[in-house]
Amino acid sequence: MAPPYEIRIPRADKAGGNVEHEMTTNVGAGPSSRCLVFLATYNECANIASLLDAILGLPIQADILVVDDNSPDGTALSVAARAASTDRLHLIVRHTRAGVGSAHRVGWAFARRFGYRILITLDADLSHDPCDIPRLLAEIDRGADFAIGSRFVKGGGLEYTGLRLLASRSANWLGRFLLWLPLHEYTTSYRAARLDRVPAGLIETIDQDGYAFFMTATVCIARVGLKIAEVPIHFRERASGFSKLPRWEIFRGIINLVRLAIDRRVHCHSTVVIGSLENLLESPTNTTTRAPQRTQ
Repeated sequence: MAPPYEIRIPRADKAGGNVEHEMTTNVGAGPSSRCLVFLATYNECANIASLLDAILGLPIQADILVVDDNSPDGTALSVAARAASTDRLHLIVRHTRAGVGSAHRVGWAFARRFGYRILITLDADLSHDPCDIPRLLAEIDRGADFAIGSRFVKGGGLEYTGLRLLASRSANWLGRFLLWLPLHEYTTSYRAARLDRVPAGLIETIDQDGYAFFMTATVCIARVGLKIAEVPIHFRERASGFSKLPRWEIFRGIINLVRLAIDRRVHCHSTVVIGSLENLLESPTNTTTRAPQRTQ
């Protein structure tokens, strides 16, 4: 059994501003289940407790990893408080806001490092219904290597209106048209993957720190010939707070789509050494104080 993974938990300063990285806690001693559910957070204090309770209450064996980018609203404090009552919840707090794509790379590295079989990722703002997690897992059990929660297949839907609806539909339609792949959904983060089927390093080495990470990851997985299933989901407006998608990320996404369409080679490395995984987990932007040991 691996020794505990020691993570620094933030403490609010007396003025109520940013947090100080002084408290520490041990959050688990290796995987207690076959699945890891991953959440990237920034200012999700109003949503995170309800989401964690919903996931922990599902009839599945799954641990949870939260990577928080030092949210000033106390998101990490809320996660730490919940983690005190269960060993299924893990937390990494990064010093700065480093991007949702880079957070997901950490999640993939953590899942591989601790020997999980399946990784599930979703948004932390309650726009993705955690009750759909068993449906994604069912597709994995039926033989899929990668399952995507899709808003654009029959039975799926989303609550966007106006320009947001147009932009979302257009991005995914253009992805299908330009990339010549038989998929309807490219940009959602709601997905499940069999880690023994996805080549090590294929996702962990994607050089996108923002939202373009998700389309690139989907394309990488499709182009290495893995079996992909799309599961219809209903995407809801976030329950509280504000969208973290800046306008310049939309333009970056368009540039990334054109790049992927022009060069049809996989834009990822399909191999990675253990040291690369350790580098992700021990990045200077993380508050990890001791590297985890490989599970025997």
